[in-house]
Formats: sequence, C-alpha cells, structure tokens
Amino acid sequence: MFPNRVLLIMSLALGIVLKIFVARDAYLHQWDERFHALVAKNLIEDPFRPTLYKRPVEQYDYRDWTRNHVWLSKPPVPLWLMAISIHTFGLSEFAVRVPGIIASIIAALLTYCIARRFLGERQAIFSSLLYAVHPVITDLAGGRVSSDGVESVFLFFIVLSCYFVFRDPPGKPRTSSYLLTGAFSGLAVLSKWQPGLLPIVLLFVYHFEPRSLARHFWFTFLAFLVSAVIFGAWILHCFIQFETEAQYMMKALFTPFVDESINPDGKWYSYLTDFGNYFGYTTFLLTGVFAYSVLKKKSFGSLALLIWALLPLFIFSMAEVKRGTYLMISAPAIFIILSYFLTAKSSSDMLSRFYSAAGLISVISILILTVEKLHIFNPKDTIPAWSAELKTRQYAPGTVIYNEPHYIEAMFYHNIVAYDGEKPSEHSLSKP
Repeated sequence: MFPNRVLLIMSLALGIVLKIFVARDAYLHQWDERFHALVAKNLIEDPFRPTLYKRPVEQYDYRDWTRNHVWLSKPPVPLWLMAISIHTFGLSEFAVRVPGIIASIIAALLTYCIARRFLGERQAIFSSLLYAVHPVITDLAGGRVSSDGVESVFLFFIVLSCYFVFRDPPGKPRTSSYLLTGAFSGLAVLSKWQPGLLPIVLLFVYHFEPRSLARHFWFTFLAFLVSAVIFGAWILHCFIQFETEAQYMMKALFTPFVDESINPDGKWYSYLTDFGNYFGYTTFLLTGVFAYSVLKKKSFGSLALLIWALLPLFIFSMAEVKRGTYLMISAPAIFIILSYFLTAKSSSDMLSRFYSAAGLISVISILILTVEKLHIFNPKDTIPAWSAELKTRQYAPGTVIYNEPHYIEAMFYHNIVAYDGEKPSEHSLSKP
C-alpha cells in the first residue's frame, strides 16, 4: 500500500493532468470564457475599470453585458487573476485558464484538510480525489462550461474560507478563525457575489454553543463585517466611478429571484436533475441517511456539513436563473459525505454493505461522467478552423471591423474594435 502522503500527491497530480488536458482547447469558449478573457485583458491597462469594449465607437446599451462598455457582470477578483496570468504568460487561451487550474487543485487539497475533521486519513484523501477529478469542476477550470475559471476561483475562496470554519473543534473557535473566515468570504463575494457568504452561515452553525452564544453571535457578526468591508470597498468604488452601471448591477443581483423572463427553460426540478447527474442519484439517498443521523445525534458539526451540501440546492432552486454549475459550491461537502458512506459502519453488516454499495454507485456515476466529458471516445476539435484563421489575421491597432461572428475573440486576439453586425448608416450614428 502507498503511504497516505503519496496517495494525496497522486490524487492532486491526476487532477492537474486532467485539467491541463481539458485546458488545451486552442480557442475561447462561447459561454462565458470569451467575455471574461476580454475583460481580463483590458484590466491589464486599467485594473479598476473593467471593460468589455475598451473604447467603443458605436452606441451601446449598458444593460447588455455582451456588448457594453463598463462591464460589472462579474466581480473583479477572478478577472484580476486572469489579467495577471495573461500579463505574465502572454496572450493565450491557456493563460486565461491558469488561475482556474491552480485554484481548483488547491481547493482539492483544502477539501482533504476539511475532511480530516470528519473522516479518517484515507477517506479524507478520497474526498480530495473526488474534487480533483470531478468532471464539472475540471470543465470549469478548462473554460468549457458556463462560469469557467471565475467559478473555479470562487470555489477556491469558498473552500479556503470553510477551512477556517472547520479547522478548530466545534464550539472552540479561535478569534483568527472568525476573522479569516470573514476575509476569505469577502473575497468569495468579490468572485461571485451573494453565495460567497455561505461560509459565515456555516461558521455560526458549526461553532454554535449555547453557553457562549452571545460571544459567538457577536464574533460571527464581526466576521460578516470583515467580509462586508472587503466587498463593500469594490461596490463603493463602482458607485463612485460608474454610478449608472453600478445601480443596474445591484438590481441585477436579485433579478434571478424575481424575473421569469430571463430563463424561461428553468424548471423547479432542474437542480434536482443536475444534482443527480453530477453526483449520482444514489447520493440523494445517502444524503438523506446522513441528515437523519445528524438530527438523531444533534451534532452541530455534522449539521454544518449537511447545510453546506443542501442549502445551495434549496436557495438556487428558488431562482428563475438555473445553471447546473452553481451546485459545485456544495461539492466538497458532498464528497466528504460520499467518502464517509464508502466505509460506513452500521448496526448490521447488511446495512453497511448497502451504504457502501450506494456510495460506490455514486462514485461510478461520477467516473462515467468524467470519461464522457473528457471526449475520449468522441474526440473534440481543440483547434477549430475559425480560431486558427482569426489568429493569423493582421490588423493595424485601432482598426474597427463589422460583421465579425467571433467579435469578442477578435478583440481578445487583436487590439481592434469588432462588432457582429453591419455598420450602422451615418444618420443613425451617435456617441456612446
């Protein structure tokens, strides 16, 4: 048998290999990587002014995030990291993906650290392995699915914040745990807004102690204040510098819960289906058994883990906008629960075997999805003709082109202004 340290290193190494394999696509993916890449490129010139069209020559609607000027659709931290990577490694698709790959692997290691609070060493390593190889998490790091590397960086800050939630025994948190949970939660908010506050909820539950409730409440509130100072500084900057766009941004943060027109295909059960597809349908059963165990033992520590696994599913299901990748915020907790049941001991050997079999079925489901998403049996075109042709074009800096179907990519690869429509007639032109 391999030593535990070697097994952990092998798990992380496998995750790195898979993510680099996926990240080799020599083009920017349509949703949402190409927009993030262009904004990140523009941030190199002005880090505190995120723009899509850096210098638009036609009129634009600030409400259209695919064609506007000042771009506040995503918070700045992941985009800053992409900008640093592009500046360091050069203008390429892989440079855009480097922060997501690194963030994803570190998050896998942090999942191991958190799992050790609940599980044995080998089980904790397996939890880390599941994070390292999970197909959706891998696709995010490689930019292939919605939210791409932005989501990977967000998940990293969520897991890092949760590490400080769970690093101390339940009910015995250090003051630094409150402060660091709040700080990294603030950076999570600056990666993907409101869901970044989840670790503060877990902090309150995990360390709930009736005998020192008042102190715990105020220190949890202090953690929130630390978080609020961090993300509030960016929001204040946006209102000072881009008031109109900032007002629309704040309104849009709550639109997914009230506007049925923005995603008419979203169903109330969409996330239940995504949950089963991404984590295995037997995981529903195992999570239910875990919930029963938590209620029976009245353990606040395990309750926090259960909330981490299920609260996002409940809250996101209430929103009209539904993206399966949003469920990845729960992934570390789900992997820890799965790892627990793979070797769970029950009052009867038959029940223990049943739990282990259900956990194994979930793991097999994840592995099958991994193989499918790697496109091993149906090879994926990693260098489409349009991308290769677009990169070979020669433009003078500042050139304006029209009728370019890949207008975002054109502006990423070249210092030009590009539009996907025809040039408007002279009488319709107006200053943006």
